[in-house]
Amino acid sequence: MTRPKATTPAPTRVTTFELFFDLVFVLTITRLTGIIHHEPDLIGFLTMVLVLANVWWMYSGYGWVTSNTGTSTLTRRVLLFVAMAGFLVMAIAAPNAFGADGLAFGLAYLVIVVVHLGLFAMTYEHGAAREVLQVAPYNLGSAALLIIAGFVEGAADWWLWGAAAALHVVLLEFGRYRSFPLSQAHFVERNGIVLIVALGESMVALGLGIGDHPLSPALLMAAILGLALAAALWTLYFLDADAAAERTLESAPSESRLRIAGLAFSYAFVPLLGGIVMISAALTEVLEHPLAPLTSANAAFLAGGAALYVLGIAAFRQAVGAAGGRRWWASIVAVAACAATFWLGTLTAAVAQVAAVVVVLFALAAVAHLPRRRVASSATEPEAVPR
Repeated sequence: MTRPKATTPAPTRVTTFELFFDLVFVLTITRLTGIIHHEPDLIGFLTMVLVLANVWWMYSGYGWVTSNTGTSTLTRRVLLFVAMAGFLVMAIAAPNAFGADGLAFGLAYLVIVVVHLGLFAMTYEHGAAREVLQVAPYNLGSAALLIIAGFVEGAADWWLWGAAAALHVVLLEFGRYRSFPLSQAHFVERNGIVLIVALGESMVALGLGIGDHPLSPALLMAAILGLALAAALWTLYFLDADAAAERTLESAPSESRLRIAGLAFSYAFVPLLGGIVMISAALTEVLEHPLAPLTSANAAFLAGGAALYVLGIAAFRQAVGAAGGRRWWASIVAVAACAATFWLGTLTAAVAQVAAVVVVLFALAAVAHLPRRRVASSATEPEAVPR
């Protein structure tokens, strides 16, 4: 089996350079939020999903590479800076990726893929060509499809973007990657940090929504509820889901470890991040008019974004073997409850819908946390002394 180079041991903690790299993702999330904020319909939603699915695949690919090699050498940092520039161009081009900026997006994607393959090859001492050849046709194929999409319009554009995303699925489902190593703790931590960075977008949305409006009790209430909503999203994942993922990856056989990581962090993270994008888009109007009813589009984004995030958490738990019957049923109820808040937002006030979503998400977190509390309490109880 191919091993990583001995001269570049896998890092045990996320480095400050990786944190710097992840900051580019803030702009990506911001631009994706702008897509559905300015085009609040099904087309805007589908555009956001396809852009996010393609961008996140390569972003998580860089998370995998840096989890298996250090970032301390000059060569690797230069290559990562080049990749950062590519992600920056894609973020800027995202709102018009299905139009005038499609070619710029595709070319930036190609640069990111080529740099990723170069870092990939540098990670291995022997057999690098064979390992790279397993990944290269799929990622280069996606880049080629996105470049071609930059020259076409209409239905062909959508088909090409969908095919580019489908190639990632094909690689994950049928690619021969079973022998790839994975630094479990570092990989889980790195993805968790990206999720925190994405949650920071909701704080950015608070600032944009407040703007230059004078402070009022209603505005302060809306801001605090926005913070509570971000805290609820944070709690659902970081209460125990990330720890469960690390435990599962550490105990899983090597031949299934990458499969589990792909299901959890490549698939499930798309609805997690997409839900945050939708919620962030809605929060702008919540802050602008906290006591007025929300428009149908933003009420749908808030309700749908929360429901999508809950589905992502459920899929993540399923992938890492931490779902359970109670949690599945609780997730189904939470999805229905989140969807029902749409009527609250359109018929009453924006803050009322946010408050309802916060209650639903924290209730789900409490139910998900209940089995762990029972295990912890039973482990600390003293054994009964026979009489």
